[in-house]
Amino acid sequence: MEQAYAYHQRKRSAPRRDGLSTRGVVLEAAGRVFAERGYVKATNREICERAGVNGAAINYYFGGKEALYEEVLVEAHRQLVSMEDLNAVMDSSGAPSDKLRAFLELAVRAALKAPELWGLPVLLRELASPSSNLPAPLVGSMLPKLDVVRSLVCEVTGLEPGSEKASHATAMLLLPCMFLVLFPEKIQSILLPGFMDKPEALVESMVRYVMGGLSALKASEFASGEIS
Repeated sequence: MEQAYAYHQRKRSAPRRDGLSTRGVVLEAAGRVFAERGYVKATNREICERAGVNGAAINYYFGGKEALYEEVLVEAHRQLVSMEDLNAVMDSSGAPSDKLRAFLELAVRAALKAPELWGLPVLLRELASPSSNLPAPLVGSMLPKLDVVRSLVCEVTGLEPGSEKASHATAMLLLPCMFLVLFPEKIQSILLPGFMDKPEALVESMVRYVMGGLSALKASEFASGEIS
């Protein structure tokens, strides 16, 4: 399975001394252009003009438009939820229920900041009109985060990490969080009036519903003898 999600390796020229800063500027400019125009209509020329760099910069630093787009997708996902933030939740010394609350708070914060980020429209465009199968770098970025959330679910429920029920429980936790982050504000305002003004109230509701569901699942599995 690991091979299926391995990154496609590409040859890249050795970066110049200013490579990191220039590369970051190009990535940022590309994110904004892809957010506005989508992959097909975005051009290397416009990206380089926005970044204020030489027209060959995309090939030099990324190996081409497709590879640049893949890295933009990874950065877009990181903008919304980073591995560092997830690890901080899991590495805390609190009880599993406290970690779950911290994770839900993280999801709500991501939803609040998402409209200000270019990463959100990039991901929405990709979901609405995929450029291809999910690029390997994006999948490679998402899977470790998914594993962290699954491990949290297993801490709460006692389920085996590799079990089908653990995967289903993880999905039930993630789907409302994805709704919060990815759905437009207008839909949020209809379904969740007051969310933007009192996000802490939503966190409390989510904690109660999620803990209720996971506790019921744990009790069911305990009664059936699948967990002890």
